Amino acid sequence: MYSNSDDGVAMVYHAFGPDSYEAASVAIWLEIARVSTKVADVGAFTGLYGMLAQIAVPSAKVIQVEPNSAVRARLSMNLVANDLFGKISVVPYAVAKEIGTLALHIAWGESILDTGSSLIAPNAPDWLPVRTEIVTAAPLDMILPQHDLSAPDLMKIDVEGVEHIALAGLRQTLHSRPTLLLEVQGHEKFVACHAILAAYGYRVYAIDDEALTLIPYDGSGPQEWFARHVGARVLNYLCVTRDQHFALAERGIGRIRAMMG
Repeated sequence: MYSNSDDGVAMVYHAFGPDSYEAASVAIWLEIARVSTKVADVGAFTGLYGMLAQIAVPSAKVIQVEPNSAVRARLSMNLVANDLFGKISVVPYAVAKEIGTLALHIAWGESILDTGSSLIAPNAPDWLPVRTEIVTAAPLDMILPQHDLSAPDLMKIDVEGVEHIALAGLRQTLHSRPTLLLEVQGHEKFVACHAILAAYGYRVYAIDDEALTLIPYDGSGPQEWFARHVGARVLNYLCVTRDQHFALAERGIGRIRAMMG
């Protein structure tokens, strides 16, 4: 991945080497991607997850959804560097419940690319966006079929606080039970996301990228479970109905544990 000391994901790899960024999440993703033919990377940032899926299965259909124009430019550079330009479709949309335009609040200046830009207007006094960008927004149930992904096998959704909105616009697609890696910010979003996923029979596991473990949601109240096991952390979650995919996730966790143990 290209970096001009401005991409936080690439800089982690450059500084600490392979398997240093979201080690457990990436290991799980890669194992499941190897048996997936249709993959969506939503909130793709500079392209890590989608590129891994395409490299794992060159014949797979992979799309990357990213609304931030500056980040999307770097994503395109990374696709070129990995001989993936033209193979992966890059979709310049934000996710929403309906078609329209929204303000994307950019977290960093022109000289820094990093995660954190959000459709949610900041209300914290210590965080002010450096600029806003008007972006096209649409439900994922409309975006995916336009790119022949009405029934994806695997999706990563990292949309900085609007994950519940992303899922609300994905209900039709959820009938096909794609496996999800879903970033969730805060207990209220977890409760909202779990309510949607439970209706489709999903099992939910928090991915602890530091401890290299999966923490299963145990069926207790989601707010209480979140307070006990997650707290203030922002984690990725494996949301799965397919036994094969869960077995692959466990294998990925085991592989990365063995490498780092």
